[in-house]
Amino acid sequence: MQEPKWYIAVALSFASAFMLLLSYPTYNINILGFFALAPIFFLVYTTNTTRTIGYGILAAFPFYCLYLFWMNAYLPVIGVAFVTVVFGGYFVIALIFINILARALPKYRAAITPFIWISIEYIRSFGFLSFTFGSIGYTQHNFLRFIQIADIGGEPLVSFVLVLFNACLADFLLHLGSKRHEPGLSLRRAIPIIVSAGLIVASLVYGTVRLNEPISNEKKMKLVLVQALSSPRTEWKREKWGALKRLIDTSRQSFEENKGIDLIVWTETAIRTSLRPNLIHGTSYHTKIQKFVQDLNTSFIIGSPDNFHRGKDTATNVENLTKIYPTKGDEEVWTNSAYFLDANGEIISKYDKIMLTPFGEHFPIGKRLRFLQRILDKFTDSAGFTPGTEYTVFEHEKMKFSVVICWEGTYGYFIRKFVLNGADFIVNISNDMWTKTRAGHFQHFSMTKFRAVENRIWYARAANDGVTAFINPHGKVVNILPIKEVGYITGEVGNRIRPTFYTKNGDVLPKTSLFIFGLSFIFSVTVLARKPLGKEKGRPEKKRR
Repeated sequence: MQEPKWYIAVALSFASAFMLLLSYPTYNINILGFFALAPIFFLVYTTNTTRTIGYGILAAFPFYCLYLFWMNAYLPVIGVAFVTVVFGGYFVIALIFINILARALPKYRAAITPFIWISIEYIRSFGFLSFTFGSIGYTQHNFLRFIQIADIGGEPLVSFVLVLFNACLADFLLHLGSKRHEPGLSLRRAIPIIVSAGLIVASLVYGTVRLNEPISNEKKMKLVLVQALSSPRTEWKREKWGALKRLIDTSRQSFEENKGIDLIVWTETAIRTSLRPNLIHGTSYHTKIQKFVQDLNTSFIIGSPDNFHRGKDTATNVENLTKIYPTKGDEEVWTNSAYFLDANGEIISKYDKIMLTPFGEHFPIGKRLRFLQRILDKFTDSAGFTPGTEYTVFEHEKMKFSVVICWEGTYGYFIRKFVLNGADFIVNISNDMWTKTRAGHFQHFSMTKFRAVENRIWYARAANDGVTAFINPHGKVVNILPIKEVGYITGEVGNRIRPTFYTKNGDVLPKTSLFIFGLSFIFSVTVLARKPLGKEKGRPEKKRR
């Protein structure tokens, strides 16, 4: 089939962009995820690499600009532009490789496309700028029957099935409109779309079976998740006593209204000055917290920074106790931490955030690019938190659990490491208040449902102003608190249903996809290099004068 007219191509590019946008929160038209990539694949299968780049930009840049519009609250002025170019760039790169392989191996383009797409999504989930927002599998977060396959291959398997159907649909439409074949539809042309549709049906059958799987009640813990609305943009000296009052009052209310509470969870940076050294030095603010914990006589998780001299944990500079984040030139180590306090108000363990937020918590190349660091310093507090190294498991007398902080919960390969270490369930503490939008809250939250399904675990998420919720091992939200309201929710969590293939084996599919992608790309380059100019299938040979 010939390449569509330019104005049709532009319309198809925008169609992909807006169908993708509408398939994610807060629109949640999940069905569009099954069709959103078909228009752009249709174009990529019919054109050259130069035009592929142009069409890819028309699809990717509007999508990421509108999808992540709230990033300007994170990186003022440059936030949306930055994520649009960087992550839209990954989108375009995937299309370039799909175009090259489709021209070299047109008969297999639909089959190869999902391997390329999954490979690129996997690559962008690693490194300093790792980011999983926009992975297409997350469009199906509300389609519980479909996403149960995540316990086999994680979110990448959900993405694979979606991309394969989109690719087969585009390929089918190309055959349908082709003038180079006999009229009518042969079975051979319909086989790819039939197979991909069959894979969706098989996923739904599997999902039906898994959703009927009983959730274990062998062990239980009763949790309280507190949402206290402490703004990260407010001056801490003015905010801290009001924030502490909301935390204490809400926690006390939960304790008075419910019996048998085993653990109360305060969110990421609920206390924005270092908890551990302040308890050691006995400052009035922090001893009030300790006394409150003792009064309730129950365990607590509290999000707070920590600072210490490496190798000298008790030799903290007392002058730093009022600071809420490291400044340039600090010799002490600063971590974004979650503390586990027993009923006596004593810290018995803590977890230091491993996957730090780029620009907000650290900028690892700032020492080598001083000029860029100086620019960033004008807009962000990108100085110097140190990443943790331990996949910590806390041991309560009833169950074992782990705490992850903020968007660590968006990485499937990361969460499974805590489960492998023995965690029965996961607590995710977060502070999304800076996003200032419903979209930012729910895009982040929707991704965590997959972590529950992948590992068949309970997942409790406590966020400063939302989304605070309990998610069961089927990915179902069983209790949720309205965003931007002070309050609490209670819930009982149990041990995981069973060990899953994904927990045991991890990202087998993306790694296999990278291997297949690499081999097919090398073969495709060889095939294209041997073809005379104008001899590519579907392109007329240029006439010589």
